[in-house]
Amino acid sequence: MKKYKGIIFDFNGTLFFDTEQHEQAWRQYAKELCGRDVTDDEFRYCIHGRTNADILRYFLDDELTDAEIERHSEAKEEVYRRLCMKMSDKLHLADGAYELLDQLKTAGVRMAVATSSGRSNTQFYIKRFDMWRWFNQNTFIYSDGSIAGKPEPDIYLAAAEAIGVAPSDCIVFEDMPSGIGSAVAAGAGRIIAVASSLSHEFLGSIGGVDEVIDDYTDKEFIERLLEMVG
Repeated sequence: MKKYKGIIFDFNGTLFFDTEQHEQAWRQYAKELCGRDVTDDEFRYCIHGRTNADILRYFLDDELTDAEIERHSEAKEEVYRRLCMKMSDKLHLADGAYELLDQLKTAGVRMAVATSSGRSNTQFYIKRFDMWRWFNQNTFIYSDGSIAGKPEPDIYLAAAEAIGVAPSDCIVFEDMPSGIGSAVAAGAGRIIAVASSLSHEFLGSIGGVDEVIDDYTDKEFIERLLEMVG
């Protein structure tokens, strides 16, 4: 069994199962902006895993200013966060994630997050889920405007650098095609897809995916994972 030195998690749809809330927010906001509905394929290939700047330019105009992008982004994210707060007993990390992160920290595994979320949502997650239990400001990599969005490799390269591990020695957890493509382009050693909203069959058909899981509750999987990074 190949040994790995680090783990990088995507966040939305991977550690936090919030795909439904993002889709509701984008459906509402795109309707207001463009007067049309968003298709399932657009969500799969043009929205999920991508930065708000890339999404807004897709819907509106490549010539949007930074100020316009910031205004539209925050308006959409306010809708999204309101929807999250209505999740009630579902407003928590994915099943088994707390226990896994604790085990990885205890084992001394180097970990990072590589998310396309912006600053305001990242602050929401850090506070709501106490993310500093496992990560810090250097290892929670988010879309601050300085890193090219997925499927470009930049964010996974930055996350690997933050934990001092070569991408080929990292295991990446992802849930969407754009993020998987980013991890592949970065040269990730192993990619585990999380079927939080897409099917096992579809995710397993994407090049570069080594394994597909539902969440983090499978004890056999967790034991194998700990062996791989042990």
